[in-house]
Amino acid sequence: MDFLQLVIGLVLLVFAGDYLVESASGIARSFKMSNLIIGLTVVAFGTSAPELFVSVTSSLTDSSAIAVGNVVGSNCINVSVIVGLTALICPFAVKKDCITIDTMFMLFITLALLGLGLFGEGISRFDGFLLFAMLVGYTCWRIKKAKQNPEAMAEAVAEVEVPEKEKPVFVNVLILVASIGFLAFGADLMVEAAKNIARDFGVTERVISVTVVALGTSLPELTTSVMGAIKGKEDLAVGGIVGSNIFNIGSVLALSACASPIGFSEASITTPQFTTDVLWVFGFEVMLLIGLINVTNNVDGFKNTGKLSSLFSAENGLVGRIWGACALGLYAVYVFLLLSKPVVN
Repeated sequence: MDFLQLVIGLVLLVFAGDYLVESASGIARSFKMSNLIIGLTVVAFGTSAPELFVSVTSSLTDSSAIAVGNVVGSNCINVSVIVGLTALICPFAVKKDCITIDTMFMLFITLALLGLGLFGEGISRFDGFLLFAMLVGYTCWRIKKAKQNPEAMAEAVAEVEVPEKEKPVFVNVLILVASIGFLAFGADLMVEAAKNIARDFGVTERVISVTVVALGTSLPELTTSVMGAIKGKEDLAVGGIVGSNIFNIGSVLALSACASPIGFSEASITTPQFTTDVLWVFGFEVMLLIGLINVTNNVDGFKNTGKLSSLFSAENGLVGRIWGACALGLYAVYVFLLLSKPVVN
């Protein structure tokens, strides 16, 4: 029954999340908001709705391990499993801005999370507000930059699906309210099921959240990226993955901490465990950065020019199948190490 409850909760989260994005986008358009703004705010926040509701619910019910583990696990899956599978299906090139700006900010906010968690032995409301402020600043900067770059604007607008016939505002409001209700209910089901499964199998809530719960809430990103690879839009998928990691920390975990401070303890998640988990996230993200840089071309460039800077060039980034296989293999190692020392709650 617990696994059935987990699946039902996941289905509710996925479908309600889709309807939330669709209805919120419709409401935004009714207020004459541009598709650029909708793509960089409403859609970006909406696609993180499953993780957000699971982590906030966990935080409010004193399940810090699930609140943190959901974000940590999702971010690890995003940059290893999802990008790895995408690369295996079809190697792809990456735009320079994705490497030099978005990926670097992803690394920065991950380190900020680590520092705030270690300094305060938990994620306080102030920490949550600070992380959220970083996200808002980053989003505003992205909007400003996109307005100055027609190509970036086109990519952001492409994220917005405009229906042939727009629904009335009151219908979109009703759908939005219902979506939020189903998201809350689905999150409650998933969190409760995760606790029971952890107890039944004699493992910690942290282990269940980093693996099962995180994989479940990452399914929308996985589907989008794989379909993007099949349709030849792999570079957009990676941009979405990097953005998802940023939003998971800057909105999901930040707002969870704002709702209820996340403390570290033996009963939930300890400071060493938090440190280990976030360092794994950072390691996967660094691996992604390495994968985004075309190492072969850079080595050739260094041989031809003799300039050390050539080795770190972000031009003509290419993620290949070898990198994809290595990413999936490293994630398997991560899960093995995580499961090798189960601890009874």
